[in-house]
Amino acid sequence: MQHSDQPYIELRKARIAIEAMGTARSLDEFEENWKEFLGRIERVWNKAYNHFDKSPKWNGWKGRYEKARKSDPLLSYLVNARGADEHTVNETTGLDPSGITVNAADRNLPLTIEHMTIKGGHVFINDPSNLRIDFIPQRIKLLPVINRGREYPVPYEHFGTPIDPSDVIALANHAAAYYEAMLEKAEYFFVK
Repeated sequence: MQHSDQPYIELRKARIAIEAMGTARSLDEFEENWKEFLGRIERVWNKAYNHFDKSPKWNGWKGRYEKARKSDPLLSYLVNARGADEHTVNETTGLDPSGITVNAADRNLPLTIEHMTIKGGHVFINDPSNLRIDFIPQRIKLLPVINRGREYPVPYEHFGTPIDPSDVIALANHAAAYYEAMLEKAEYFFVK
């Protein structure tokens, strides 16, 4: 069987979408690149399937990957988020609001706030000697998706390893790495 660049082209475009999420200047731009990633990462599978399906060995080989795409929380979520985005009006992302946290700058020392006033969007604090204020920016969050009448929750693990669903870029990178490894194994098995 001959090598095909097509699955790798889609993988490269999926990785470009991940990079674009990381440099997005707005939440809308981030979301558009997320949707681009969903489409491209699914095309990696579709292009690989179409190419390697020409081999009589493909049907036996693909089973474990088809099973993973259905059973692994991250892969299943991505397959169905792409389906929901493409074929429904349901949202796959939402917004986590911005905010602030007030913490002790040195967690080994106590934080004492004698008086705090919030007026006109300004915060006034007496005795801020051990004070740290963290600003939390608004960001995209993944939503559970409904595809073909079934709900798929936001993933918290990938092949049994915990993942942080609030880190959308890391989730995308996990998926890209999975499909890259799949392509390498397919190339080794079918081409070399």
